[in-house]
Amino acid sequence: MTAFEQYAPWYDLLYQDKDYASEASFVDEQLRRHGARPGALLDLGCGTGVHAMMLARKGWRVAGIDLSADMIRRAEIRLAADPQQVTFRRGDVCDSGPERDFDAVVSLFHVASYQLNTSRLAAMLANAGIALKPGGILLFDYWYGDAVRAQGVETRVKTVERSPLRVTRIAQSDHDETKSRVRVNYTLFCEDTSQSAIHRIDEQHRLRYWFPVEIESLLASAGFDTIGHYAWLSTEPPDSREWSAYSVARKKITT
Repeated sequence: MTAFEQYAPWYDLLYQDKDYASEASFVDEQLRRHGARPGALLDLGCGTGVHAMMLARKGWRVAGIDLSADMIRRAEIRLAADPQQVTFRRGDVCDSGPERDFDAVVSLFHVASYQLNTSRLAAMLANAGIALKPGGILLFDYWYGDAVRAQGVETRVKTVERSPLRVTRIAQSDHDETKSRVRVNYTLFCEDTSQSAIHRIDEQHRLRYWFPVEIESLLASAGFDTIGHYAWLSTEPPDSREWSAYSVARKKITT
């Protein structure tokens, strides 16, 4: 069972306040800004498919891949209720599949930070390169190393309710600076208030934060020219006050 298997049924409730529409619009704008026009788009680590569905509404034909079978099932349920030009399949973002000749590849919500070492992230970037047309655009986000080290980690509590469901998540983190990793220990109390039932889920998520210099080297090895590194939802450079950053790169055109 992956880290997200038990988590999947509560995932959408926990992130109902996440502004997927604004994020999808921003990603679409950045892809266009760097020369990609709506065509075939690959979403690596698509989760329950919200970004994929919204990008499809922008005119993209989207293929989504996620390691979690539960996430893919939920994405397919979403697609059945709101048909779009989207397909989903279960797979590892680091393993090359049948996807080829894509105009753009995205990987959102810190999928890159779930790749815990350089070989994993290198494989993910290589997979993106295989899927892209020459000149195609890659955009992916991650935890920004300078911000994580500047701010440190702390215990966080989040409660979300959509009657009759309520979920409370406690996140306690351990920081290993020698490996640029954070281990997040989640305790979720999932309540159905109509039945006075509470289900507890304990999970551990391990994430790696990255620095632009590392990413630039890995992109070059995967056959990309780096366009830039930015603070999330901005076109300004990454900032130590904001954990989320993203990078944009173009697959090299060889003659």
